[in-house]
Amino acid sequence: MDLPFFRFGVLEWTLGRWDRDGANVKRKSWQALCLSSRRLVCLVSVWGLLVPSLDSGAEPQPSPPDEKAWASLGAALFIDTSLSADGKVACATCHPPDAAFTDGKPVSRGVFDRTGTRNVPSLWGLASAREFFWDGRRASLETLMFDPLTTAEEHGMEGEEAVISSVQARYSAEFERLFPGRGATRETVSRVLAAYVRQQVPPPSPFEQFLSGDAQALRPEQRRGFALFTGRAGCARCHPPEGGAFTDGSYHAGEISAALVAKQAGAARELALLDPGARRAAVSARAEVAALGRYVVTLRASDLGRFRTPSLRNVAVTAPYMRDGSVPTLIQAVERELYYRLPEGLQVGDMTPSERSDIVAFLHSLTSPAASTGIGR
Repeated sequence: MDLPFFRFGVLEWTLGRWDRDGANVKRKSWQALCLSSRRLVCLVSVWGLLVPSLDSGAEPQPSPPDEKAWASLGAALFIDTSLSADGKVACATCHPPDAAFTDGKPVSRGVFDRTGTRNVPSLWGLASAREFFWDGRRASLETLMFDPLTTAEEHGMEGEEAVISSVQARYSAEFERLFPGRGATRETVSRVLAAYVRQQVPPPSPFEQFLSGDAQALRPEQRRGFALFTGRAGCARCHPPEGGAFTDGSYHAGEISAALVAKQAGAARELALLDPGARRAAVSARAEVAALGRYVVTLRASDLGRFRTPSLRNVAVTAPYMRDGSVPTLIQAVERELYYRLPEGLQVGDMTPSERSDIVAFLHSLTSPAASTGIGR
């Protein structure tokens, strides 16, 4: 096997050794070492062979004919403001396609200028995701689609029937053609919107081009940043490179303001008495409930204040950051994470300004050229 030769410093990171057990693939730990002299033999190519495509940046897989037709209809619904209580809010209002599907606000504004409590995530690369929302309350794209449509602070529609009635009034022929004898229902509306979202796959980022063997795809500071990210800085503990989305999919404690901490105990007790629908509604309406995190779903004390690790794909253009949009810039987000999540043995201040800058430079390499709209710079 021919391996590419690069000229950059010592690079070491823990990936996964892949074992075949019948049709199953199991991951075991191993290390890929990049040893530098005048020419550096980098085992990045090995990863490219073992993991031939990264879900977040690979070309979308061919879709069945029905799926393509569903996605086309879903695209129409996605930009339709009639699916809101005031006729002014569409899915694209908070998830504009030309801005990496984020609106650049700490928390979004919905119908009648109401504000929510959580930052809007990008919709790019969600086809392989297994849990959704900051608290992971939905397990598929289909099951989440009616949540924003019927949330008072978002689209504000008065229940599922109101949504279906509005869709039926404008798209009855299209739904009957795609779903004969069924038309617009909760299932079919959810299906076409989910099909549209699944098609939103970002083009390869510079980092993915680097993994494919393009030695020039990363600048020297980005290579140094990757070494820090996967090594001394400990970022890869929660944002592992494997899979391409840079998230472990787990839930970790987030920073909560002192004002909200004082209200958490009462909110948690109150929430335990509510049904799941009422708990979901309270998340968007009350900041102290939103701050409870995964607890809203599980009602387990161990999940208080825990939030799903976000993907870092296209992170350079999806500011502001954190679940409440409280961190305005990427460099501030890195500083905050280094402060609160330092690996054992690393002290605050051990990372030099230059090293911190290198980490930020590496994070920029996770952004596809098509996503570089200027948001989050």
